[in-house]
Amino acid sequence: MELRTLRNFAAVARAGNVTRAAEALHISQPALSMQLRELEEEMGGPLLVRRPRGVEPTELGARLLRRADDILALADRTRDELRGAGTGGLSGTLAVGAGETEAFATVAGAIRALCAENPRLRIDLTSGNGEDIGARIRNGTLDLAFFVGPGRYRGFDYIAIPHALSWGLMLRRDAPLASRRAIRARDLDGLPILLTRQMMVGEFLSGWLGHDCGRLNVVCTYNLAYNAAVMVASGLGAAVCIDGMVPSVYADRVAFRPFAPEVASDAYLAWRKGVPLSRAAAALVARVREVTDAHPATRG
Repeated sequence: MELRTLRNFAAVARAGNVTRAAEALHISQPALSMQLRELEEEMGGPLLVRRPRGVEPTELGARLLRRADDILALADRTRDELRGAGTGGLSGTLAVGAGETEAFATVAGAIRALCAENPRLRIDLTSGNGEDIGARIRNGTLDLAFFVGPGRYRGFDYIAIPHALSWGLMLRRDAPLASRRAIRARDLDGLPILLTRQMMVGEFLSGWLGHDCGRLNVVCTYNLAYNAAVMVASGLGAAVCIDGMVPSVYADRVAFRPFAPEVASDAYLAWRKGVPLSRAAAALVARVREVTDAHPATRG
């Protein structure tokens, strides 16, 4: 499988039209069509299906397109890194994945300082939950990953971020529990709950609850908090989340109440164990380490 052919297939799949893709790629349509046929033979089945207004990926084609994005991104980052290896500063693309929490500000500040000193360096930031980010760093499409614990760092080298994050419930402000200063485990009995998917299969809350999460009345699972807040505001239930996740646009309708006794997670900047870091990734790790060494842990 040639990278050029894979890149051309991705262009066709996204354009939805072979002719338009050929024009954008500056190659003839017959040459592009031949590349696609050869790729289909190599993949063992049709990758595109013709529709009245163009083409769209088959199931096999959609799977290849997802893989192609990762493969091409990794190839581009490798090229950029090696091209810049002999220059005085950092260049190319540094791919960072992160969960959406205020604790990421530590990493963001280090990125800002690094980019200020290296204007040819570009950051590719991917937001997602721990499951998504973990998969991407394992397959090599991310250089570094910002995780919220517990245990997200297992199997990685990492440094801890000095910012502990408190867990609790995101509630409608008119919900009875919103009048409480804190939420006890018994308050969750029978309550419609929105829960992250990884919590459904993990043991993180089991000690605090006194039982596993399977006994909760889980009405919805989610991966990122914004839409969970929308669901909470709509009245579906209460979402288990970390503090700081209530979007400002919903602050008049949704509130956060911490768990008592406190349930807290630390944050980590991680990378694949035993895999050498790129120059840019190593520089960012060094910047973040300077901050973690200089400041004690703070409570979120």
